[in-house]
Amino acid sequence: MANPSTSQTNQGKSWVSNFIISFSEWSLRWVPDSMVFVLGLSVAIYVMAWALTPHGPVELVNDWVKGFWVLLTFSMQMCILMITGFTVADSKLIRRGISWMVSLPQTREACIVMYSLILGVLWWMHWGIGMMTSIIMGRELAIAKRGLGLDYRLLAAISYVAIICTNGPSMAAQLLVATPGHFMEKVVGVIPISQTTFDIHLLVTNLILIASLPILLLFIAPKKDDAKEISEALVVEFSKKPEEKPSHELTPADRWDRSPVLPWFIGIAGLFWIGQFLITRGIGKLDLNVLNFIFFILGLILQGSAYNFVSSVQRGVGTVSGVIIQFPLYAGIFGIIMNSGLAGIIAKWFVAISTAHTFPWIVFVYSSILNFFVPSGGSKFVIEAPYILPAAKELGANIPYVINAYTFGDELTNLIQPFWALPILGAYKLKFQDILPYGFIVMIWMFIVVTIALLYFPSWF
Repeated sequence: MANPSTSQTNQGKSWVSNFIISFSEWSLRWVPDSMVFVLGLSVAIYVMAWALTPHGPVELVNDWVKGFWVLLTFSMQMCILMITGFTVADSKLIRRGISWMVSLPQTREACIVMYSLILGVLWWMHWGIGMMTSIIMGRELAIAKRGLGLDYRLLAAISYVAIICTNGPSMAAQLLVATPGHFMEKVVGVIPISQTTFDIHLLVTNLILIASLPILLLFIAPKKDDAKEISEALVVEFSKKPEEKPSHELTPADRWDRSPVLPWFIGIAGLFWIGQFLITRGIGKLDLNVLNFIFFILGLILQGSAYNFVSSVQRGVGTVSGVIIQFPLYAGIFGIIMNSGLAGIIAKWFVAISTAHTFPWIVFVYSSILNFFVPSGGSKFVIEAPYILPAAKELGANIPYVINAYTFGDELTNLIQPFWALPILGAYKLKFQDILPYGFIVMIWMFIVVTIALLYFPSWF
């Protein structure tokens, strides 16, 4: 059977489906790499600051260079956050747990419900773990449940649309403002995640998204007779196991590389510190550094040896290339916005069209639009924070709520933007057109839920 693709023909499809496919093909043809966007945005912000602020062209270049390296610490924190999440999900113990869970559901509907609920929770806990688990579990489901009518494209789509549940403990904006010394500390201070990630309004919103996702997916899933299951060629490819060096060929150095003694010794010490931190300070005091340390230690223990840990890190490094090379450019944009006075000008625009009540929803919509062009929650926050946070402060809006709204906006248009889907698409051997119809429908549902949450939840409870 040929590799499934929705782009083969548009005949017999509804106008909505045809529109989605056409939009996807246009996007893949005309929307360039995110690196092009950050370069273009740098030029646009430079011209905007030249036109609206007293700073001249040379002074603006100096503003740009002043900001270029201010995010080195944040860049490294984000790289470790992504890689450590990868090492945890990539461990043998987690993979065995995934295989066990795959064996449980016996019907098509049960597979969809179980898969989407598990991913919703995991994406909330740590988006890196959610993404890795979605790839491993989805491919295993596709192979193990052949004959049930599980559409292969649907499984890949579920792997990605669970991103709507990501507004949890691993989100960059919430963790950043909870970390002492962050770049906006002089404006808003340090805001613990007990006021953002674990705010009751956000928790209820996430619960609604997680619980409703399986229902929505069951409604839009292809019927059993229309489902296109995984091809035999992909079954063979995904079933291949990596070859391991026979034990009798291992040198003393190889045995040390594969020994669990040192990783477990370090890991136990790390677990002791983590337990002490959680008991004495509580989960509400988590910041980027503490969360990264937790997943570093968990990854080291679960991988079981220095060899496995380093190998997993090497496989995960490819996920951070954009952060490494693009964050300095975003920091340069931050430098222009802050040093030229452009932040104050844009903040006044927001204040003019907002109230304290509507401002979080406006940030949600604005961030979702900007996210289509700058699809990175951490780097985009560097661009937006210098004007949305002062505007929130001037309006008297709930700043933690504004930060949560920002992250929801970041997640919304990820559903129709291929940047974060690329690792999943590569793993499934599919194109973005294959999953976009599902992402588009889930995006509409998420917009409705978050709009109600931002505009009405604060007055309801």
